[in-house]
Amino acid sequence: MENRKKDRSHLIKFVKDNEAEISKLPESYHGYFSDEPELISAEDWIEYYRGNKNIITVDVRSEAEFDEDHLPGAINFPILNNSERDEVGFLYKQVSPQAALFLALKSADNKAERIKSFCENLKTKNIIVYCWRGGGRSSAACHCFSQHGIKCRKVLEGYKSYRHQIYQLFYEDPSSLNFIILSGLTGCGKTQIIENLTGKVPVFDIEKAAGHASSLFGHIRYEVKTEDIPQNQMQFENRLFEQIISEKISNLPFISESESKRISKFNIPDKLYSKLLESPVIEVRSDMTKRVERIKAEYFSNGIERAYRTVERSEFLKIALGHERIEELLLMLKHGRIDEFCEWFLKEYYDKRYATKFTHIKATVVHNDLKTTSDEVVKIISAL
Repeated sequence: MENRKKDRSHLIKFVKDNEAEISKLPESYHGYFSDEPELISAEDWIEYYRGNKNIITVDVRSEAEFDEDHLPGAINFPILNNSERDEVGFLYKQVSPQAALFLALKSADNKAERIKSFCENLKTKNIIVYCWRGGGRSSAACHCFSQHGIKCRKVLEGYKSYRHQIYQLFYEDPSSLNFIILSGLTGCGKTQIIENLTGKVPVFDIEKAAGHASSLFGHIRYEVKTEDIPQNQMQFENRLFEQIISEKISNLPFISESESKRISKFNIPDKLYSKLLESPVIEVRSDMTKRVERIKAEYFSNGIERAYRTVERSEFLKIALGHERIEELLLMLKHGRIDEFCEWFLKEYYDKRYATKFTHIKATVVHNDLKTTSDEVVKIISAL
């Protein structure tokens, strides 16, 4: 079925009906709003966020843009919703900037009551507003908010400039970042240690940012824990960056975990990954009994169904192991032989396939007790 073009006849009629008023408008919003707000850079916003969680950041882009991703902790108040943004964009490209500005202003006027209600709870707050480029939408929002006694600042060059900060750090120059890596066989409890150290030392939790434990069964942990799984590469990178800017300034390096370059459907940026590979490593060891115990707790606390479906549906496993072995593994699960299943996968699958690329080993810890091991890791980090 052929895609049909949207019917824009109502927009053309709208322009014709309002031609006289449209002709009076400037070609840019810069000539319309007399009360341009104070500007802050993306770097300034990061410092505000790091030092003052009481700021309220308002994303005035459309719902779809906000859902794709946004600044940490931001709330969404679309000055143009999805359909309005589409229509304003059409007029800007096909008719004139003045026609687009006129429709945008009318759309904002239609939200007068919503804006008033929104502002009621913001009068004593520190408000920072942004849109995609720090242009007309954020200026319009600040103008509308100011009419209700709200003083705003807006992010210079908007969300785009924040993304530029991420790109610079992860893709161009991650030299300001320092890491210590926990490396070890599957089930040795690296993630457990990292989660336990969160809030005690700087943590760079790549699996948490990806919503995936970077293994065949890696989706299960986060499906059970949360529905907030990143949907695209940008969200993954933003969550990593949020971990960095959320840390108070510290002389300690970030503790992270040895990962493959690809985790779930996301890629760790090349230069960031190279930085991780070059970092000093703490090797974590654990006996098979403890490893099986952890895998059981991680992936079978809610029953066998998720693991069963994963094995049953994995085309990769069918090729790698063969149909006969797959049937044997499924029978183990059906009959409740979970320890046997976990031990087989650790010995015959993970240990043989996932040799670490992280080789700069500076220390080794044996992980049998979480508190003892965590304390030992902190001592090693401080010494390194």
